[in-house]
Amino acid sequence: MNELVCGWGINDAGYAIQARTSSTASGVRRRVVEFDCPYYRRWSLMLMRCHNAKFRARNPAYAKTTICDEWKSFAAFRAWMEKQPWQGNELDKDILGDGAHYSPGTCCFVPKSVNMFWTRCTNKDGGLIGVSFVKSRGNYVAQCSNGGHRKALGVFSSAIDAHKAWIRAKGQALDDLLNPLRLDERIVKGMYDKLRAFEIAADELSKRPRP
Repeated sequence: MNELVCGWGINDAGYAIQARTSSTASGVRRRVVEFDCPYYRRWSLMLMRCHNAKFRARNPAYAKTTICDEWKSFAAFRAWMEKQPWQGNELDKDILGDGAHYSPGTCCFVPKSVNMFWTRCTNKDGGLIGVSFVKSRGNYVAQCSNGGHRKALGVFSSAIDAHKAWIRAKGQALDDLLNPLRLDERIVKGMYDKLRAFEIAADELSKRPRP
C-alpha cells in the first residue's frame, strides 16, 4: 500500500527513499543517512510547504499555495524533475507562475542566485520597495539589496522618484546576474517580466497628482 505523505501526496516510488543506519564512535551513537533520494527530498519539501499545518502557521506566505493534482504522485513529479536541470539548482514557482501554485507549467529549476533575486521585493506595509522616508530631513532615500549586499542609490524629493531609482538599479543587477548564465528563454523572459511589472506600476503612480 502506498504511503500517504503530509496527508495528501502518494509515495509510489517503488523503491527505498531513505536508508538510515547507526554507528557508535567514542561511546556516542549516531544515526547516519546512507541513501536519500534527491527527487523525493524536493517533492516532500514541496508537500510540507503546502500541506503541513505547522509549517504554514510559521510561514503565512504559503497559506494559499497549492500543488497540481498531477504531483500528488511522487512518481509523476520525479518523471518531470528528471527532465529538468535540477543538479545544484533550486525549485522555483515564482518566475514562470504567480508564486501560488506548483505545477509543470509554473515551476523550474534555477541557481540559488536567480531564485532569491526577487525575494523581499514586496512591502507588507504598502510602501514602495527600496524607499525609506527620512523624517528629520523630509526626503526619501533609495537603497537596493542584491546578493546580500546593500547599495545606497541617493536622496530624492519624492517616494516615486526613489522607487524608480530602485527599479533602475534592480534592472542593472538583473542584467549582471543573467548575462553569464545559460538559462531557458522562458526563465529569462519571466525574470524581465517581473521587472517590467514594477516599471508599469511606477509609471501609473507617476501619473497621479503628487501631494
